[in-house]
Amino acid sequence: MPPGAAAYWTPFQGKATPGWFQPVRFELPSGGNVTLYDASPAQPVPLAAPALAGLLVGHVYRLRLSDMPEFPGVELYPTVEVLDRLHPPPGREAEFPVPVPFTPDEVEQALSGGLVTKVIYLEQPQIAIARDANGLVLPVQTVSPQVNLLSVADQLGRPLLIVRLGGRLPEARNPDPAFWGTGGPVRIVTPPPPAEQP
Repeated sequence: MPPGAAAYWTPFQGKATPGWFQPVRFELPSGGNVTLYDASPAQPVPLAAPALAGLLVGHVYRLRLSDMPEFPGVELYPTVEVLDRLHPPPGREAEFPVPVPFTPDEVEQALSGGLVTKVIYLEQPQIAIARDANGLVLPVQTVSPQVNLLSVADQLGRPLLIVRLGGRLPEARNPDPAFWGTGGPVRIVTPPPPAEQP
């Protein structure tokens, strides 16, 4: 190292940055409402789907999915655990949310007593499959319940979120405060303006 040079090391180099609000886009089959719960005690933040919000890395959030046209009267309470973040160009964070789609099949599984667990990850560029960005549909890989889902996602890329969707509901009379997550704050994200057509 030349004289006068200094080496700087940060424990978060290449990892999630504390205090970073990762934009996340929640998508329902054909509309409805997504309610997030902000901090502790949990304060509801209702948003129309598709819903865009910033979630603090390192926290577990509880959501409420409701008013879905295909599932009248149904409310589901999935959790989202924020493991890591994307690294978009500065000032363009809202253009690069992590997508979290909830499909009709997943909702049906939860209503039938099943638990749907998804790990959403950023693909490794060396092994990613080339796709047309227009009308992009997220690739889904289903694995056996005996397989460690997080380990599979870690081999394929960098895990960002763990989503769990089941039939658990809050207690009507004395709800457990831990049901609402770890108390992470929610930041409302303004969607970017639509791109101009040439």
